[in-house]
Amino acid sequence: MLIVVKEIQLKNPQHPPNNVLELLKKELDVKIEQRIQADVVITTNNKIRVMNRSLLFAIDINTEEVIVSESSKGTNKINFIERIKQSDHDMFFNAVVTLTSIAKSSSFDARIFKSMDKVCQMMYHKHKEIQG
Repeated sequence: MLIVVKEIQLKNPQHPPNNVLELLKKELDVKIEQRIQADVVITTNNKIRVMNRSLLFAIDINTEEVIVSESSKGTNKINFIERIKQSDHDMFFNAVVTLTSIAKSSSFDARIFKSMDKVCQMMYHKHKEIQG
């Protein structure tokens, strides 16, 4: 199973609408070498430095990889960037698993989600710096 976590901005993060997950699930149609079932979709508006894009993280449980994608602001198009094996960066993999767990929580807290997303973003950027 592949779990997709996408980010958009919620107008009132403390009280998200009851159907936000269902609405976003219907919106997302991701294709990365195969059709992917979106299990969880939550968003905040997070920009990559200078660029007007959002990084998206997904966990592929079957291959034990983080799938990194990006999306331009204002579009539904998602561009695949890369897959990172758990064995190549265990801490990053676990951070994205935690982010997904926060997104699935019945007591979802947007502030905690955004904080964990920032951790994942930072870890990904550090991973890219190390790789050169």
